Amino acid sequence: MSKQEEIIVLGAGVVGLQTALTLLEAGFGVTVVAKYWPGEDSIEYCSTKYETSHWRSHASPTDTRLQGFEAETYKYWQTLCQNPDAGLRLTTSHHRLTTTPWWSTLVTSYTPHTYDSFCLDPNTYLDHLLGRLGDLGVKTHTAEVDALSEVFDLPSLEEAVAVINCTGLAAGALCADPDVYPAKGQTVLVKGEAAGITFTEGEDWTAYVIPRPGSGTSILGGSKDDGDWSAEVDVGLSARIRERCRELAPELLEEGEFVVVSEQVGRRPSRKGGVRVEVEWVKVDGMWRIVGHNYGHGGTGYQASVGTARELCRLLKEALVSGHQ
Repeated sequence: MSKQEEIIVLGAGVVGLQTALTLLEAGFGVTVVAKYWPGEDSIEYCSTKYETSHWRSHASPTDTRLQGFEAETYKYWQTLCQNPDAGLRLTTSHHRLTTTPWWSTLVTSYTPHTYDSFCLDPNTYLDHLLGRLGDLGVKTHTAEVDALSEVFDLPSLEEAVAVINCTGLAAGALCADPDVYPAKGQTVLVKGEAAGITFTEGEDWTAYVIPRPGSGTSILGGSKDDGDWSAEVDVGLSARIRERCRELAPELLEEGEFVVVSEQVGRRPSRKGGVRVEVEWVKVDGMWRIVGHNYGHGGTGYQASVGTARELCRLLKEALVSGHQ
């Protein structure tokens, strides 16, 4: 780049913050514009206590694109987990598999019953990303926008050459994308850090226990209800989650019961057809700008965040070199 182009990243969840970091490391100037920031508690901001936050592939055997995004994140985390401030830990994941997965040669210490995976505390991890962004000179602006073009009207952002849409579920309205939908999930936060990650499955349910490193807590789950926008906790479901997880983490039980810290629901920002990572040229107020998209991760937000951010950065560089056609 002959000069430092200014880029706006819209959204401050894990995808938005990782995208901003990747762009800054590539030499761009970056302003993050967001309605919510790490530490704020809202079901609309699905990056804090609602997240299970670990590495477990969601890619099918034929989805090589998502496989690549997840693999890049796994490799990146292998180095990052050595940083004690990142809230990330390499740990054993227990999950009985009936077929050999695509990632068997990616992860370390793979067997059909266990493999080395990562768990993280989302609050610490997002704080780490914010810290890195601050070190690299990111600019921030708190605002709620109803159209992507509005961000160019914000103070000092008139000359930005691109806006990158990392707004999760909000992208459905911002982009008129009918394929965006919520996948409601319910979890239980309990006292104590489990010895490792454990999954088990029934005929129509999945149960898991995931420790949150350094927090003194673990997440029990789970559920997945596509298209459900409701925010209410199902007390009966919470009881079933605790019962299913009892044998998975007996070390967390006190007098035979989990010590519940909180019960919550979240909305995974999902999309039919999978994550959208692409750029396009759009004319805004008579000027051609690049609009990039990085949303629709569903349950893969953390574990695909590095891979999708790098792909978006690559596409943005190509668009700037080629110019509007």
